Amino acid sequence: MGYCLKLREPLADGLKRIFCEEIDAAVGLCRHPAKQRGVTVHEVRKHLKKLRAALRLTKNEVGKNRWASEDRSLREIGRLVSDLRDAHVRLQTLIQLREDADQQFARIEELLSMERESFSAAFSGWQKQAIPQLERADKRLSKWPLTDINWKQTCGVVAKTYRRGQNRLAKALKKRDPESFHVWRMSVKELWYQLRVLRPLNRLVLEEIASDAKTLGELLGRAHDFAFLLARLDKERGDQALYDELVQLQKLIRKRSKRLHRDALELGRRFYAEAAKAFAKRISIFIDRRKA
Repeated sequence: MGYCLKLREPLADGLKRIFCEEIDAAVGLCRHPAKQRGVTVHEVRKHLKKLRAALRLTKNEVGKNRWASEDRSLREIGRLVSDLRDAHVRLQTLIQLREDADQQFARIEELLSMERESFSAAFSGWQKQAIPQLERADKRLSKWPLTDINWKQTCGVVAKTYRRGQNRLAKALKKRDPESFHVWRMSVKELWYQLRVLRPLNRLVLEEIASDAKTLGELLGRAHDFAFLLARLDKERGDQALYDELVQLQKLIRKRSKRLHRDALELGRRFYAEAAKAFAKRISIFIDRRKA
C-alpha cells in the first residue's frame, strides 16, 4: 500500500512504515537513477517532502525540538540537489511554454541548457552524499517514541496545517507577490500530503478535500515555476537578439502567471472558506470509530 495509513494498522506502526517507505524509495532512486533527465532529482525531493509532511503529524508527540531537528536534517538532504533541480525546472518550464505558445526562444533555451549541464557536472556525486544521510535518518526515525501518539493529536496537526494555509492565503491576497504565493503553496502541498496519509480512514470526506488541495497545489506550482524562470531572466543581459527573446518571453510569462494566480485565488477562497474549527471537526469524524 502506498503513502497512507492502513485501516487495521496501529497509528504508530503506520507512521513509521510510511517514514521507512519514503526513505527506502529515495535511497533506491539514488542507487538506481532514472534514465530520463531530471526525474531522479525530482522524485527524491518529492519523497523528502512527503516524509517531512508525515513527520509533522508526530510533532505534538515527540516534541517541537526533536521534530524540528529531524526536519532540518531532511531539508539539508534536499538542498544537496536544489541548484540542479532549479536549473532543470527553469529549462523544462521554458520548453513547455515554447510548445504551448508555439514560439521559439532558441537563445534562451541554449543558455538554460548550458546552465543545467554545468550544474549536472558540479553536483554529479550528490547521490553518494545523500544515501548515508538518508540511512541515518531511517535509523533515527525507527526509534522514535510514538507509542502514545493518538488520532486526536494527528488530526490536530492537520487542522493547524489548514489554518496556516488560511493565514498564508490572506497574506497572498494582500501582497500578491511571488514569495507570498510560494509560501502559501508550501502549506497547500503539505496539507495535501497529510490528507493522503489519513485518506483511507474516511474516504468519503478526505478524498474530496485532498483532490481540491491537489488541484490548488498544481495551480500554485505552475505559477511558482513561471515566477522562478522570470526571476532568472530578469538577471540576464545580452545582445539585441537575446534581448528581443527576453522581452517576448517575459511578456508571455507575466500573462500566464496572472491567469494562474487568479484561478488559484478563486479556488483558494472556496477551499479555505470553512472555519478552521469546523474543518478540524469534519476531518476528525472517524476518530470515535477508531478508539479502542
